[in-house]
Amino acid sequence: MGTVRFTLNEDYQSSEESLKRLAALKDRPIDYSDIPESTMQEMEEMRLLAVEKRKKQMFSLRLQTSTINWWKKNVGEGYTGVMARLLDKATRHPEWIKGCL
Repeated sequence: MGTVRFTLNEDYQSSEESLKRLAALKDRPIDYSDIPESTMQEMEEMRLLAVEKRKKQMFSLRLQTSTINWWKKNVGEGYTGVMARLLDKATRHPEWIKGCL
């Protein structure tokens, strides 16, 4: 599932009907019944993932132009993130690295 992005124009005016529907929802409780409650273990795992994500370090790498163009063409937006995940995964598969030496 992709991310949906929407930019609201400054001159956008909500319809009166939309404003009435929003106002009617103001005092309505939020229904959490379809969302399972998180366990303490799950909360700790999420916290650790957030901490790990902040540990990323900027790194510069020189690549052939043809290599970069291949990634842009075949992966598209977010290709550098895919490359980073591939390198991370390679650390758990030393045989991949040995094949490149």
